[in-house]
Amino acid sequence: MPVRQDFTPQQIAGDAPLRPYPLPPLPPGHFYVEAEDPRSLGSGGIFVREDADPFDEYNYRVKSIVYTGRTQFQDIVVADTYNFGRALFLDGAIQSSAEDEALYHEMLVQPALLMHDNPRDVLIVGGGEGATLREVLAHRSVGSAVMIDIDREVVAVCRDQLPTWHCGAFEDPRATLLYMDGRRYLEETDAKFDIIIIDVVDMLENGPAQRLYTRQFYELAHGHLRAGGILVVQGLEFSFADYKAHCALSRTLRTVFAEVHSYKTCVPSFLGSWGFLIASQSVSPHDFGSDALDRAILARLGSEWLDHATGDFIKASFSHCKETRFLLDLPGPIIEDDVAFVEPPDIAEEQPFGQLLPALSD
Repeated sequence: MPVRQDFTPQQIAGDAPLRPYPLPPLPPGHFYVEAEDPRSLGSGGIFVREDADPFDEYNYRVKSIVYTGRTQFQDIVVADTYNFGRALFLDGAIQSSAEDEALYHEMLVQPALLMHDNPRDVLIVGGGEGATLREVLAHRSVGSAVMIDIDREVVAVCRDQLPTWHCGAFEDPRATLLYMDGRRYLEETDAKFDIIIIDVVDMLENGPAQRLYTRQFYELAHGHLRAGGILVVQGLEFSFADYKAHCALSRTLRTVFAEVHSYKTCVPSFLGSWGFLIASQSVSPHDFGSDALDRAILARLGSEWLDHATGDFIKASFSHCKETRFLLDLPGPIIEDDVAFVEPPDIAEEQPFGQLLPALSD
């Protein structure tokens, strides 16, 4: 069992180690928990295998499997992991974990809502855990949030097994939940929105979810945005080492929107850097300073709601290294309906043999 540590090691009974230093006091609502000692677990155990990468596999060691099942659309596993707490896996790919879901969902939702003058009506496509809905409804200005998810069973499992993700957002009277294809909803509705958030599974392998990543879908979504409206897309893995799909999304969005900006953050349970894209006809993140974002956070959300996002952090997420900027600026394929997405080849840079350090070549 985790050992709660509100005071000093000497005041803790049990197996907690004695430390030769005092533990600093923590702010209200925080307490110390001893980490599991890997040596006490031995070998073997239960693992959930993450095999989304075509070459590498990753294993999450788990304390227990909380839920496993198969819906009409996908396999579901909810497991309590050692490193990341409770985690949701769909079709073998991790979707979110208790340890860092707030980081992912804050960065998906908050930059766009903070950069909008007055977000009132929001559409979420996907977001089965309810955490995207939670972050949207944290804004008092939001009067209506429509969440579209094709998989009713996944939402039901998340509602039951992941209560700290949704925090009761499903019961908020401002929320409307519809279980249907997100694209079909936009094809059939006349509704307009200030913010549209696309939070669906990361699939560019010519499966059914790819229809939510195409130029035609983004044109459809654009038609449902009010003036000044913003579209946000969860943008898949994104770094100079894994960039092709994200860059294709960026190019595709630029065929529809005048302002398209990539940003990213490292999500530990995702084992890498995760990308997002914000698109509009007039809103640029570069027009917002850190201080202005901090003022918006304080005015709209208060000082306690966010665990991670600050003005500085949001601004920094839009900064990219030299190599990443080069890759983002390259021309290449866009994603179209009924056209298989074929990744461009890798790019290698010539490294002259015997190249000297600049200080030695003068």
